[in-house]
Amino acid sequence: MAPTRRRGALAVLAAGVVFSFGGLFFRAADDIDAWQYLTFRGLGAVLVVAPIVWWQNRQDLGGVARRLAWQHAAAGVLLGTMMISFIVALSHADVAFVLLFQALAPLGAAIFSWLILREVFERNAIIASSAAIVGVAVMVSSGLETGIGWAILIVGFIPLGLGMYSTLIRAGGEGDPVVPVLIAGGVCGTGAALVAAFGSGFDVSGRDLVIGLLAGALLIGMPLPFFNWGQQAVPAPDGSLLLMSEIVLGPVWVWWAYDETPSNATLVGGAVILAAVVWLTQRAHHTDAPLRTSRG
Repeated sequence: MAPTRRRGALAVLAAGVVFSFGGLFFRAADDIDAWQYLTFRGLGAVLVVAPIVWWQNRQDLGGVARRLAWQHAAAGVLLGTMMISFIVALSHADVAFVLLFQALAPLGAAIFSWLILREVFERNAIIASSAAIVGVAVMVSSGLETGIGWAILIVGFIPLGLGMYSTLIRAGGEGDPVVPVLIAGGVCGTGAALVAAFGSGFDVSGRDLVIGLLAGALLIGMPLPFFNWGQQAVPAPDGSLLLMSEIVLGPVWVWWAYDETPSNATLVGGAVILAAVVWLTQRAHHTDAPLRTSRG
């Protein structure tokens, strides 16, 4: 059943709040590396969504693949890759740095919508993108000074991936919001397990194992299907603003729990990016003209 706009907005907002605990869960793990954590995180997500997919399609399990749009399958693979990138980035940078970079996702969505869906790249998007580039430059300068230059490449992939993910979900039309999450969890868990198997192995404490599984179940498996469901009824500008809850709250949790304080350059650059995105979404929200494509 398609959501109403109000219910969709509440689902997206709630998902953003839940997503914001991602950094806190990773910091809570005592003695576990990124690949071990990702293995159990992916497994936790699969353990939640696999029974849902089975129950919904128990009369015709084979039909899941037939009904799955290739765009949604690609979105699931991309999401699994982003899940890996997010945790690997947190291994080398503070939570605020990673999440504030993530605020570029709406601009990434605008670019990919122009490339794939042939939607016009509006003047407002160009202005906001230019301002956001300034913010990125400030944040990157901070990262270079602290010696995480190569990790910036990983962090930079996340907003582009989120923008591409949003575009692929839209391009694929209506579909089961749970299946892309199942694919993402499988990609994340399997990919990380292969790396861990040839590296640090899987010898972790029971506490860290539980944290990893809960991170996948509570932060991915449960909220992400609601996010996919809710965004069907929420205009892209509104969705971008609602997801700011993750970007704003994420650094607060780790500051409160672990006294992790971002650099001044991260805060300044992040503020510029947030301002650009909020301005763009507000301008789009107050525009009543129908969506234009390159074909008219």
